[in-house]
Amino acid sequence: MRQIDYGTSSGLPVGDANPYVRRTGPNGTVQISGDPEAERRSLASRAFSRRNMFRFSGASGIAAALSMLPAGVAAHADTSGVLSGTVKDLTHTLSPDFPYFYPAMDRPVFEDTHSIGEHGFYSRNVTLGEHVGTHIDAPAHYVEGGATIEEMPVESLVAPLCVLHIADRAAEDPDTVVTVEDIRAHERRYGAIPNGAFVAMDSGWAARVDVPDAFLNEGSDGLFHWPGFSAEAAAYLVERRSIVGAGVDTTGLDQGIAEAPDAHQILLPAGLYLVECLNNLDTVPSRGATIVVGAPKNRGGSGGQVRVFAFA
Repeated sequence: MRQIDYGTSSGLPVGDANPYVRRTGPNGTVQISGDPEAERRSLASRAFSRRNMFRFSGASGIAAALSMLPAGVAAHADTSGVLSGTVKDLTHTLSPDFPYFYPAMDRPVFEDTHSIGEHGFYSRNVTLGEHVGTHIDAPAHYVEGGATIEEMPVESLVAPLCVLHIADRAAEDPDTVVTVEDIRAHERRYGAIPNGAFVAMDSGWAARVDVPDAFLNEGSDGLFHWPGFSAEAAAYLVERRSIVGAGVDTTGLDQGIAEAPDAHQILLPAGLYLVECLNNLDTVPSRGATIVVGAPKNRGGSGGQVRVFAFA
C-alpha cells in the first residue's frame, strides 16, 4: 500500500505499520493502537468553548452534544428518548432499473414465484450482487481473511453522522474528490469529528439515479466520472480520526476515474466499513444526526444491501 502525503503528514506509514490504524480484533471487536487523541481534543475544546456553549442549549443542543459521544453511548441515549426529531431514509429504492456498475456485477433480477390469486400469498425470488444499490462493503471485500459482513460489530453500525457537502463543486467537476482540507473545514465549523463517527460525502449524485446514464456517467473516453474520497482524505481519517465507517452517494468510494481503488484499500484494511449509493444526504445536518446502518448478516459476505436511517 503506497505512502500517502496529505500536507501536514507525520510521515507515519499507512497500513499495519501505522500505530493509529484501526484493527478488527478477536470476536469482531474493533481495537485501536496508539493515541491520536491530542488533535481531536484540541478541536473538541473549540466546540465546547464559552462561545459555542449556547449552541448546546435545549433539545437540539442535547442532540448535538450527544453526537460527540461514542456511538454506543449515543445510541443508548436515543432509545431513552433524549434524542428527538425526524427520521430520514438514506436508502435508494432498488429495482431492476437501478444503475449498477456493469463491469463488475450483474443486473438485479426480480422474479414473482407466488401470487395471492393462485397461491394465497405473494412472494418472489430476488437475485442480487452484494454491491448493487445502497450497500455496505465489509473489510473482506478487499482484504483476504478480512472481517466478513456478519462479523462486523453491531455497535459500529449506529454512529454519529458527519456529512461533507461538496455538491456545488461536483456540479462543476464530476471528477472532484473529498480532500483533507474539506475535512478540516468541516471541523473548523462544527468541531472535531467524534470518536466512532461515520463520515459521508454528499456530492448531489443521488439526484442522478433516475436520469438515464447520469449516475454512472460514463464518458466518451470510456471512463466513469463520479466524485469520491481522495486517498489522502482516506488516510487522514485512518491516521488522525477514529471513525467506524465512510460513505458516498455515488456508486463507489473512489472517484470513477481513479486508476486504483486507493480509498478502499486504505479504509477497509483498517477494519472500517463503507456504504455506497447513499440517498438524501442533503436533507440531514452536517453534524448532529445519528446514522443507523441495517446491515445483513449473511455468513461469509463481502457486503450486501442495507437500509440506512438518520435520526436528525
